[in-house]
Amino acid sequence: MDLSAIQRIEQATVRGWPAARMDIIDGWQVFSGLGYVGRTNSCWPLMHEGTDVEASIDRVEVHYGALGLAPQFKLVTAGTDPLDLSDRLARRGYRIVSQVAVMTREGPMAAPEHVVDIEPKFTADFIQIVSETSHSGGDGQERVDILGRVPNPSAFGIIRQNGALVAAGLCTFAGDSAGIAAMRTQADYRNRGLARSILRAIIGQAYQAGYRLFWLQVETNNGPALHLYESEGFATAYQYQTVRLER
Repeated sequence: MDLSAIQRIEQATVRGWPAARMDIIDGWQVFSGLGYVGRTNSCWPLMHEGTDVEASIDRVEVHYGALGLAPQFKLVTAGTDPLDLSDRLARRGYRIVSQVAVMTREGPMAAPEHVVDIEPKFTADFIQIVSETSHSGGDGQERVDILGRVPNPSAFGIIRQNGALVAAGLCTFAGDSAGIAAMRTQADYRNRGLARSILRAIIGQAYQAGYRLFWLQVETNNGPALHLYESEGFATAYQYQTVRLER
């Protein structure tokens, strides 16, 4: 995938999963929030407008320090690094904390096998399942905050079984494309095809709304999720690493 196509998807992810705050430092987009969600608490160095790369990195580090956050960069690994950021940051002590595949697909989906309730905006039930399945209270709170900034309308899907909230997922309507996020299944209900039904239902809703390009982000060590998305027609377009300064 060429750089212009990557930038198009990257900017769609900005709209589809909005950070609490965005600052511009020498052309770089610098996102921040509560510090738990990697992509909304990282510098995205896609367009550099400064004259000194090291000085720009210094400014990013000072910015995050003032916010009480560890400096992080999101580095697209698309075979080109004209600013040598990977090496520059490694020499400063940055270490990889996640490797993420950005996957895309086009076209309609098959019908879901389970009943999926879809709302155009987040609900108390959606907040509940995201909170219950998050890594920590802080992580859950930041994700709930992000949900409140997601474009409206979008497609928030939930599966209920025997009165319990068992699975959820979101398709954000982000300009000329739609993105998958917040895919959650309660631990006791996994491996039953619920996530597949959520995925099909929310993409189906977006397709009916006129969207044809769909994207998502998944950590490369999440084998079950990768298998699901690949089996439903998604393919990796590019990858990125999140690197954090460890002090």
